[in-house]
Amino acid sequence: MQKSTNYKNGYMLLGLLIAILIIAILYMIDLTAMVGHMDKNRLYAERPWFEEQRLLAKNAFPVKQTGKGGQTIISNETILAGDVKQKEENRGQLEITIEPNGLAKGHWQCEYEYAQSKTSYKIIAELAGNIDPTNKYEDTKGTNKKLLYFITKGIYKQIKTEAGGTQWPSEETIYVVGWIDNDYSAKGKLFLMTPEGGNAEYDWQTNADKNK
Repeated sequence: MQKSTNYKNGYMLLGLLIAILIIAILYMIDLTAMVGHMDKNRLYAERPWFEEQRLLAKNAFPVKQTGKGGQTIISNETILAGDVKQKEENRGQLEITIEPNGLAKGHWQCEYEYAQSKTSYKIIAELAGNIDPTNKYEDTKGTNKKLLYFITKGIYKQIKTEAGGTQWPSEETIYVVGWIDNDYSAKGKLFLMTPEGGNAEYDWQTNADKNK
């Protein structure tokens, strides 16, 4: 009787392991369908802290621009002035200046308040980086060879003011990335890294008539 019970328990355990394996395989198939072939560059496309190798040293300038496939070329100083938003809430103004040699420098400032808690925030950031013509834009619709990528990194200084007037200053890392179209309109993401190791994500966008 004991031997029969052991066999029964063994079959039950084996069946459970097989079920777990099948579920795992189905999950991986579904995940692959969502993200394609699990290419590292696509997974990290909007996670610039995994792409810091694209930030160039001073001796790497000027950046080679070929315009291959109709890709945007920066032949004159170009200023991208954009509106920053988080879930449709205004989060200040971003300005990125890109030089013909590929160097990018930027500035972002933002002030906002939560009315319910009467807590306000003031943020100022300076950025530096470069264009990277080797990075190609790709989404579910395919590849857009005309878009020119840039990546910048810097430090943002934040002052949090509570209802009673107490202020909490802090400094952390900021990343701004974007894609520039042929008409020099652009859009992208802004990321504020947090002391806890997370990040706050913002969207930014500008139109050609806002740029110089």
